[in-house]
Amino acid sequence: MNWRSLRPAYLVPRLRQIAFVKKHPDTPWLTESGIRLLDSWLKPTDVGLEWGSGRSTAWFARRVGKMTSVEDNRQWYERVKQLLQDQGVSEKVDYRYIPCEHREVDEPSSHPYADVADEFAEASLDFALVDGNIRVLCMQKVLSKIKPGGLLILDNANRYFPNVSLGAPATSHEPRRDYKSEKWKQLGHSLSNWRAILTTDRIWDTRFWVKPLTEETS
Repeated sequence: MNWRSLRPAYLVPRLRQIAFVKKHPDTPWLTESGIRLLDSWLKPTDVGLEWGSGRSTAWFARRVGKMTSVEDNRQWYERVKQLLQDQGVSEKVDYRYIPCEHREVDEPSSHPYADVADEFAEASLDFALVDGNIRVLCMQKVLSKIKPGGLLILDNANRYFPNVSLGAPATSHEPRRDYKSEKWKQLGHSLSNWRAILTTDRIWDTRFWVKPLTEETS
């Protein structure tokens, strides 16, 4: 038994998380407040890109005009592909299987998995969700592809970004007071003029950044 999971600081948020998922079985595996934010933000004309498919893929497809989704696990890809067909949204999703042997700790400088972002014109995406593999590279690749006023979303953000909120870490699970690596620190600097929204369920953070409408000048 993992005794850490019995601590109130973890157990109470975990029970709340389980209750929300049970009540809303088709929602993405993001924070509850993050899901509510997206549900009110997204428009039927939106175009989006996600790395890491799942329930989010069908959920987005029911709300937006077009989705591109990238998955690196073959079995999971086939499972989600069937889910999209069953829910009648497969035609709205450009679903890609791209193997990625790297793990997050590798932080490669180039990979076809992340290079999907290169297929999009500059400032053409309304949102991008990074919730799969080699996340720092995917984030770097997609920054310029997001429209002014568009959203960049990172799930499990407390693994990578400092998550001190109101003087203390937002979560008791993987709290972080500094960036995971120098590449994540550089990314944080690139995002410093984007408006940021922290959502948390006290176990995981889902972070949102809103691209500035105009470039700030010093």
